[in-house]
Amino acid sequence: MSVVQIILFKEAGKLHSNGVVTSIAANQLVVTSEQATAVGGYKKLNMFCYPGEIHELYYEVMDLLIEDPNNTPFYMAASKSLPVFDNLISVIEQLHSVSRKLLIKFIFTYCLGLDNSYFSKLLSHYSTHNDSLLNYIEENFTQPWSVAQFADDLGIEVRKLNLLFYKNYGVSAKKWLLERRLVFARQQLVTTQKKVADIAYEAGFSSHSHFSGSFKKRFQCSPTQLNADIT
Repeated sequence: MSVVQIILFKEAGKLHSNGVVTSIAANQLVVTSEQATAVGGYKKLNMFCYPGEIHELYYEVMDLLIEDPNNTPFYMAASKSLPVFDNLISVIEQLHSVSRKLLIKFIFTYCLGLDNSYFSKLLSHYSTHNDSLLNYIEENFTQPWSVAQFADDLGIEVRKLNLLFYKNYGVSAKKWLLERRLVFARQQLVTTQKKVADIAYEAGFSSHSHFSGSFKKRFQCSPTQLNADIT
């Protein structure tokens, strides 16, 4: 599966893809392949969405998708252009500085609202991600294991595991694991009355100090502060 590229054109420009040049009007959100190159257009955003990210998104927006009764094969268009307005551009800019995951969800939810048929097929296409190695780590990310331990348990080299994560998520296995554990811990802090130390352990952190330092760096507040604010 290829990487999906999202480009936001503030002004008119051109898109070069496989020898074909497409003119793009101003204020357009373009969904295209990773090989495409934007020229001009004062890009406000140029982002690559990896298969693993889209695979995760699929399960969050399932209720918005429509099924294809004919189950026709999906072929990604060279480019899909959707109109955007100033207020939408402002939201995209804010999300871009806050959360990549929320930004991807917002953009694809918007795309589904304008062309549900095409983007339902695109997301369904990526939902077929079925790599047993990635699935194993997704199911066991709360185990207090290092990347090396995961690789050893799976019987592969750390380098190969990292290449797999770069291909599917655009980050190393270590960075993906840290982010997943931190997001899980934050959800636990917000939705339960558990102690911070217990949440750190349940999220897969073997060191409370590592958890606290990583949490503060990621969310700009300590887990203890967040817990106190909620309670």
